[in-house]
Amino acid sequence: MEADQTLLALIGACASFVTFCLMRFPQTRRSQFQRYGPFSLIASFFGALTILLISALTVYAQAVWH
Repeated sequence: MEADQTLLALIGACASFVTFCLMRFPQTRRSQFQRYGPFSLIASFFGALTILLISALTVYAQAVWH
């Protein structure tokens, strides 16, 4: 795996983690969105999984492109 693919994968994993935290823990959101309650564990997991899969597809597409 080249450096650019590694960077894309790392950014995707971080984005997935941040998505999970923002969905699950309302105190991490901006103040205008904190009034909404936390999402369920399953919804937070699938939201993070969706971001991770999009990231993995991006890394794969970039690998195929080269």
